Amino acid sequence: MYNTYIKILLLTILGTLFSLQSTTAQSCRGYEKRCDSAPKHFEASSLSRSITMRKARKTIIHQTFYGNREYFISVCGKKRLGNIHFRLIADDESQTVLYDNAIENFQETQLFVIQNTMKVKIELSAPHYFDDQNSECAGVQVHYNRNDP
Repeated sequence: MYNTYIKILLLTILGTLFSLQSTTAQSCRGYEKRCDSAPKHFEASSLSRSITMRKARKTIIHQTFYGNREYFISVCGKKRLGNIHFRLIADDESQTVLYDNAIENFQETQLFVIQNTMKVKIELSAPHYFDDQNSECAGVQVHYNRNDP
């Protein structure tokens, strides 16, 4: 009887810990909706998402950008993160940096045209975030507009 009681207690404690962990992980859900919206003629991409950011860590999102399309990217984060740094990097052997918002004082939006289909990495970081222990919410929105000839 005593062993059964201990097993039930341990399972209850483990279940509670796992549910708290998943609750914490999803606390940023929907944060990308706080980022600047794209112009009305753009369509939302399924790539838009919320993320958690930590000091000295980069988040990389792999995406295929299709040719003959105009893209709009918007990033945002909680105030404690400071400026969100994002770069667009060609996902090939050259790893060419296509855009770096640090050059434009960490601008949170960028509009660009892709002429030929290519794989791109969207790299996000918070270089001015100094908290080693905690993560904060951020979001990225990607929209596109077809430039049909």
